Amino acid sequence: MIKIQKNNQKNNQLIFFKSSLGSLKLFNVDEKIRIPKNINIIIKKKNLNFIGPLGSINLDIMNSLNFFIKNHKLLISFNNIRLRRKKKSFLNLYKSLIKLKMKGILQGFKLNLFLKGLGFKAFIENNNLTLKLGYSHSIDIQIPENIKIINQTNKLIFTSNDWIFLTKYVHYIKNFKKPEPYKGKGLLLKNETIILKEGKKSKK
Repeated sequence: MIKIQKNNQKNNQLIFFKSSLGSLKLFNVDEKIRIPKNINIIIKKKNLNFIGPLGSINLDIMNSLNFFIKNHKLLISFNNIRLRRKKKSFLNLYKSLIKLKMKGILQGFKLNLFLKGLGFKAFIENNNLTLKLGYSHSIDIQIPENIKIINQTNKLIFTSNDWIFLTKYVHYIKNFKKPEPYKGKGLLLKNETIILKEGKKSKK
């Protein structure tokens, strides 16, 4: 039978396999993240799979990191000596990404996009978003499976369990009609501030 033992040190924590052959070092624990009870994490070779109340989501992982689960905690180890100067940056990045993934499948994320302009309209049909933004043609955009859209008067509400994908998708749509600087017409995010310019004054 193999058991796992801990050996505390000043800078990090060592995880060992204890067996009849003795104690074998597994890896240094550089970061620990608590896993909520209603989230399950499956560790694969190239990614982490997070499963929770709002579905599942993957996170690609770099070869320089090892992951291990013990006592409802995700343990992270950095093993690339050549990149040791960037160790802290990589660990902080993945710690933030992991917490973001867990929040997504627990609570989800929401972004509001406002349609500000005369005649601006939005329609949703058959997983397609159609926008009328004052052009001579309408704009058709496919809605991904992991994003839901609620169409309200002059407002679109986007929800997803993937924050990074959600923000990229909403900004992609927003680029079809960026707010213009004179009247502020366009597609605006909630709490977005537009600094308006004065129009050209006619000569008398």
